[in-house]
Amino acid sequence: MEVIFKSRLSNDIVVVFKMKSDFRVLGFSRDDLMKMDPVILRGIIRERTHHTIEVLIYRILKGKMKVPESFGETVRFLLEVWKKRRLPTDAPDLKWAQNYLDLASMLRKGEKVTIHTELPSPFTNEEMKVVENLLFNRRSIRQWKRGLVSEELVEKILHAGLMAPQGCNVCSTRFLMLRTSEEKKLVKSDIPVDNAIIIVVCQDTRIYRALKYDKYVPQNIYYDAAAAADHICLVAHALGLGAVWLTHGEEDTRRIREHFNLPDYIETRLHIAVGWPDEAPLKSQRMNLDEVMIGKHQR
Repeated sequence: MEVIFKSRLSNDIVVVFKMKSDFRVLGFSRDDLMKMDPVILRGIIRERTHHTIEVLIYRILKGKMKVPESFGETVRFLLEVWKKRRLPTDAPDLKWAQNYLDLASMLRKGEKVTIHTELPSPFTNEEMKVVENLLFNRRSIRQWKRGLVSEELVEKILHAGLMAPQGCNVCSTRFLMLRTSEEKKLVKSDIPVDNAIIIVVCQDTRIYRALKYDKYVPQNIYYDAAAAADHICLVAHALGLGAVWLTHGEEDTRRIREHFNLPDYIETRLHIAVGWPDEAPLKSQRMNLDEVMIGKHQR
């Protein structure tokens, strides 16, 4: 038995395709996907778009591999399930998946595909000065002036954290804000945070479990949290704010979970205090580069 789907590539092109009724994605049947939590289904769409289209398409465009017969079918199947459930399709990540699907469909039909993106190019000297200021002059700030950090600035630094590298594009990063004195007491700290806000970097582990990443690549979830924190600290510095990356233990995690009534699949990883700096500490220095090189090629 086959299931017939219709997929609209543009305003005037509709592609009809057939999938076996027992077609599965990562072991999930169509019925499983129709009942699945949308957060998990959305994560699977992103991950399958990455692994079944994104990592292949640029090799195909370079002539290093042929277009697979089933190229894009998995993502098409997932997006059709998403649409059949009448879930919204206007979010950036879903548009990104649809864009890759459209490109895959064009290649399967033998059409020429041109992706209008540019190769990385060296920064100018002036641009490099900005980069060096960002990377080499950022410091951990542990004292802050009184003063509100506007919502606009908070959104900018959180967006930077969201855009950090994430393993397999699962996008499990979540943010929790501690603003009031009561909330900030949920994490023990050896520095005063009265004049700072606290960003708790969390993760939705449902996506990892569904993909079995908690077994195959359990380290990825910690790397993702670290990358988000780094982006937050860098952009805070660029905006004239001061930030410090902090960790918390099991007792702090318990207090945060109970206070905000967090579900068991939301895990807190670390927290970052951010505010208007009231100190200018010496920038911490590292060892010489030749001292940290390992292997035959060290200088």
